[in-house]
Amino acid sequence: MGKKKKQKKPSIRQRFAARGREAQRLGRVLRDEPSSLPGEFLTKARRSFRKVWSARGGGLYACGFIVTFVFLEVRMFFVDILEAESVGDYVTEQALEIFFKYLGESLANTIAAFLWPVTLLQYRPPVGLIVLIAMYAVFSTLIKKPLARWLFDEEDFPPTGEAES
Repeated sequence: MGKKKKQKKPSIRQRFAARGREAQRLGRVLRDEPSSLPGEFLTKARRSFRKVWSARGGGLYACGFIVTFVFLEVRMFFVDILEAESVGDYVTEQALEIFFKYLGESLANTIAAFLWPVTLLQYRPPVGLIVLIAMYAVFSTLIKKPLARWLFDEEDFPPTGEAES
């Protein structure tokens, strides 16, 4: 029995180009059919969540990573908006700083999201452990199967045995 050939990962240029095309498609949907934008955006988000879910093992850790990262990114966005003196200042500031500031902050948010269980355990030491154990119990009994079904319930992405277990 031979080894499975590992599928080659697209280059960073190809991934950026694909994301650019997706953003362009979302822009066209917003322009031509604004009422279908939420559905299109949800489809793109599910695909992204599915990739992270699979890469992080498809369990509580993956779910915690996604929730933590999204929370940190949304918080970062709203803090930036609230700190701006006007809409014009916000747009000008973001245009100048978008690459460096958001890249750096998103990298920091990614690292913080990787460490979400440690952060939880450090929160009031006995309480953090109890919350983590309770989260695992609730996640494994009530959340994991419906979440995996929602993520993988498409014809082009059938569920894997690992995600359903």
